[in-house]
Amino acid sequence: MALCIESIGHSAEGNPLISLAHYGVQNGDLMADPEMTFEVYAYPSPAAEPMTYRNDYLGVMQGVYEYSHSGKKSHIRPQLKKDLRHFAGLWFRSLHAQGFLSESAMREIRS
Repeated sequence: MALCIESIGHSAEGNPLISLAHYGVQNGDLMADPEMTFEVYAYPSPAAEPMTYRNDYLGVMQGVYEYSHSGKKSHIRPQLKKDLRHFAGLWFRSLHAQGFLSESAMREIRS
């Protein structure tokens, strides 16, 4: 499957938000398989923090944070954050093996 990388705005803290997704088609509808969103930090070193996970085929949509009315993070689901970090690591290795991520990107992910 092709990989869709999309800039989706900025967090309340001003950090870039990106979406990575594979899409399939079912009954003419695009289906995320999966889609993850990340908040990207440049300081002190580049990092991407998982924010959400979605898989339309499974009917799953999960978010690490709840937000206040002002858009600031108010509550965290630490176990989900840990699980999504683990899944993202596996997915990134798979994307690298498929030729989507460079060796330098993989070094940043490992650090």
